[in-house]
Amino acid sequence: MVKKVPVSELMEADPVTTKADLPLTELVRQLKRYGFRAMPVVDDDDKLIGVVSETDLFLKEKGVPFSIEKVPTLLGQMVAENELQDFKLTRQVKVAEVMATAIVTLEPTATLEDAAMLMHKRHFSLIPVVENGKLVGVVRRIDILRRLYRRD
Repeated sequence: MVKKVPVSELMEADPVTTKADLPLTELVRQLKRYGFRAMPVVDDDDKLIGVVSETDLFLKEKGVPFSIEKVPTLLGQMVAENELQDFKLTRQVKVAEVMATAIVTLEPTATLEDAAMLMHKRHFSLIPVVENGKLVGVVRRIDILRRLYRRD
């Protein structure tokens, strides 16, 4: 039965990660290059320390979204000239300042059903897979959909 498939069989092993000290300008470029909505954040020993998603790019304190494309906009509206300074400051913000650190993870033995239910309940697009404290993979929503709807 497909639902009992371990996530180790569908996870992206050796996933693309980012670092906490990376400026958001670079993170946005990475997300765009890979077509991701979220990425795990690891330290120098590949220990998972956070997850950063596109929704984290809305700076919590200032309420200003981050963008490196076109003219700065806020929910489709032009940002007023006097607000551009705050917008420019967002280019100095690091991943560590916006990433989620209360991380929900799965072990490689968790099932596709476990991952799907967790994603549904928590509205995640990515769940890190961790073994012995180290990131060993990620499960993305698209991985689950591909597995559920593939033609054998």
